[in-house]
Amino acid sequence: MQIRLPDRHAADLRIAIKVATASVAAFVIATLLQLPQGYWSVISALIVVQASLGGTVAAAQERAVGTVVGSLVGGAAAFLHPHSLLGTSVTLTVTVAALAFAAAGRPMLRIAPITAAILLVATANQANTFETALERIIEVLIGCAIGVVTTLLVFPARVDRDLAREARAIAGDLAALLRGAPARRRDPDAAHVLLGAQDAIRRKLAALEKTVADARRAPGARAAAEARAALARTLWRVRNDAVAVERALAASDAARGLLGPAADAMILAAADMLAEIAVGRSVEETRSQMQARRADLDDAVAHLRDGAEEVDVGAAVPTMGLVFALRNLAGNLGDLADRLGEARAAAVDG
Repeated sequence: MQIRLPDRHAADLRIAIKVATASVAAFVIATLLQLPQGYWSVISALIVVQASLGGTVAAAQERAVGTVVGSLVGGAAAFLHPHSLLGTSVTLTVTVAALAFAAAGRPMLRIAPITAAILLVATANQANTFETALERIIEVLIGCAIGVVTTLLVFPARVDRDLAREARAIAGDLAALLRGAPARRRDPDAAHVLLGAQDAIRRKLAALEKTVADARRAPGARAAAEARAALARTLWRVRNDAVAVERALAASDAARGLLGPAADAMILAAADMLAEIAVGRSVEETRSQMQARRADLDDAVAHLRDGAEEVDVGAAVPTMGLVFALRNLAGNLGDLADRLGEARAAAVDG
């Protein structure tokens, strides 16, 4: 009997196996090389391993650069400072402050003050400070290298497939949001639930953007970087359009009344198209339905303009806001379907 884990649990299991493999490999290699403090290799491997190769490379670069700078500065400070409680305290204060200032706004140096402080305190009464610093650098670099190799070889990430999966999940959330929009109550409790759902989608979009940013750092990812970034931007636009639709509906009950059933029909057509996108089906039929509903909306707007002198200005403003949001939503949904098609093709090629 085959047990299939949900995508989230499967991803968690893969990263757990990667981390465990990297830590064991680092321990074995550090032991075989007889490194004096091989646990730094294990710690480094544990820290740098991420779900994606780009994320691991970025973490490894930050740890390697921070360790080299921190070890050299800390080793020099430990060698030159007066070996006394006062001398060590003053040197520690100055060294950590200088490196913390240098690391401000520079992620590559974030670990440098920590490395320097550990090295300075650990070698306060030793003469071989530079040897210790060199050993620390070697131990950390070995751990970083093992982390990168493990991420590359153990469950290698397929970025475009993962991005498409995350994007489809967000599309499903947006579909549910839009499907409930026409009948949604406009009271404080319903508004609180709506804001929570919108915030959850925003967090998922932020996570997708991080996946895109990590993928950009992976070797050889430059060619696909713009297509991946375009997918994230298009999803943000669709999300913003959905929020704009909700705001227009909440602004005035008359907005939908002036447009007749055309507005609700277009909202539901957009939800249907997003639902098809979410499950990876062809959207040609729902795209055609969306175009038909947009034509109905344009007819309703034209009819509204013909009787503009009878329309209350207070109702016309949110009505046109709703029309604008729905037209943008239709265009951006078409773009989203195209971007996901490109991501699907890239995943198959990869």
